[in-house]
Amino acid sequence: MKDLPEEFLKVPVIDVMDENIVILEESASIIECAKVMEARGVSSVLVKDSNTGSINGIVTERDILYRGVAKNLGMFKVSIDKIMSSPILTIDKGKLSVEAIRIMRTNHIRRLPVVDNGKVIGIASLMSLIGNVPVRNIELAQLEVPESDSSVTCPYDGSKFRDKNELSKHIDRVHLGSGLLEGDVRKF
Repeated sequence: MKDLPEEFLKVPVIDVMDENIVILEESASIIECAKVMEARGVSSVLVKDSNTGSINGIVTERDILYRGVAKNLGMFKVSIDKIMSSPILTIDKGKLSVEAIRIMRTNHIRRLPVVDNGKVIGIASLMSLIGNVPVRNIELAQLEVPESDSSVTCPYDGSKFRDKNELSKHIDRVHLGSGLLEGDVRKF
């Protein structure tokens, strides 16, 4: 994570996590999950095992869209354990944000529950980590793209770019939602 500003390297994950966590039983329907997410203003829900009470998965907006809606599952009948991501990875509250980003990049995930002695106390998301750090001029491509590559690939959608700067702009525009795509002629 060469060339990152020193201030970024020192930001604890607990300082940028979202404390608004929602936990649902694995038997909750997809539609119940979506309604709770909308009502609570969250983009993910942790899934609790009905038998053990432990957190065993996570459901995100993307899971609902791609694993539920796109596969034409019964939103009212199918339970969230059918679309959740599992097993769930976590990060200790004492770790730094840069470590959370490393875990997310390595495992191709966007959210990471933050734990304190095994209990979930918040969710670190890529948006909360990059969007809330005190240094605003960080390019996401700086986080782990090898310098020797003549081209770089977006870790989220596989798009190819000629350099880190182009990739960083793409991630900012498309994946972090900072605005409309310049020159994008697709119809939404």
